[in-house]
Amino acid sequence: MEIKKPYLFTEINDNFFNFLVVEYDEELDFKVIHSKSVKSEGVTFGEIMDLDSCFKIIQKSINEIEKEINFVFNKVTIISEFLNLKCINVSGAKKLNGAQITEEDISYILNNIKKLVVDNEPHKSILHLFNSNFVIDNVNSKKLPVGLFGEFYNQHLTFYLLPKIDLKNLKFIFNRCKINIERIFLKSFVEGVSLINKQKINSKFAIINIHKNKSNISFFDNFSPIYSENFKFGSDIIIQDVSKICSFSFDTAKKIIYENNFDEVNKEIDKKYLSEKYFGTKKFRKISFSHIKNIIDARIEELVDLIYENNINLKIIKNQNSLAYIYFQDDNILKNLILSFKKNFSNLENLESLKQSQGERMNACMSSAELLGKGWEKEAIPITQSKKSIISRIFSSFFK
Repeated sequence: MEIKKPYLFTEINDNFFNFLVVEYDEELDFKVIHSKSVKSEGVTFGEIMDLDSCFKIIQKSINEIEKEINFVFNKVTIISEFLNLKCINVSGAKKLNGAQITEEDISYILNNIKKLVVDNEPHKSILHLFNSNFVIDNVNSKKLPVGLFGEFYNQHLTFYLLPKIDLKNLKFIFNRCKINIERIFLKSFVEGVSLINKQKINSKFAIINIHKNKSNISFFDNFSPIYSENFKFGSDIIIQDVSKICSFSFDTAKKIIYENNFDEVNKEIDKKYLSEKYFGTKKFRKISFSHIKNIIDARIEELVDLIYENNINLKIIKNQNSLAYIYFQDDNILKNLILSFKKNFSNLENLESLKQSQGERMNACMSSAELLGKGWEKEAIPITQSKKSIISRIFSSFFK
């Protein structure tokens, strides 16, 4: 890593393209020298759907940044969430017969596992590879146990795979900008690392992001991401239900939810009815708050079940009352339905909105800059090559 040289980070999502420029010092700490956030185009559910629109905005933004800081970029680190992401958990083992674990033993396991994954997923590329767990003679080790003696060594790995076509789209855009992609970070991984560092979490936890038209959940265990999935539904599905069942337009149903508190838990809710203003020129109908609350609660319960039902790890989180952090893009949904969500996510540690100022929009880029400089001990593919540790040597040779 070059010191005192500008590094460019770009987050790509449905709403904004966020650009961050930093410089690293000798200790690999960084300072921000420029940031920029612009409304995105051509991206849907985290996928690039319009190459030209996406390219024009990104090129224009990077050109403006280059003029302002008087520097021309030739590489970039991308942060994004990908709808077609695939997560695979795989284990490999080697019999030691009382010998020491060597770097060659680790390479042997990794090469076998990598070959297995690549052969079975020929149309996908490895985005991330995490060391989920090291086990020697049925005892977990927090660090790579090179040098220890044992009878049997087992290593658990988590692969995050991305369709090669998605990578081609990204490379096509930045190649047109004459910039090479240095690294791609999964946003949920970056968010999890940031949360671990801020909250000092050392147990199992999940992060649930609920946007208006999509949701994402990521599961972490022993400081390592072990599962992530995206869903094509979000908080708008609640508004759509009220709209359909009560025969309102989507905009009117949104106003009803935004302007009324359906978290009131008292007998009076059965006596409260919607105001005539929501009916406009239509004939007034007597619709109780309790009727709408039942619609909302049923959909929230279904939404939660859909998220949790897809993976056994998430069921464990729910059943064991482990930590779960949930974030909302829609402030109004959170404000008026907070108790309804808490009832279904009974283990919520944190409940807050994703609505962000421009400074807060840079959080993913800021965390990525820290990761690129300092690395992450559970990342099997070394993020930074600055420190040639045992892990760096093993895994960098593994991925050549």
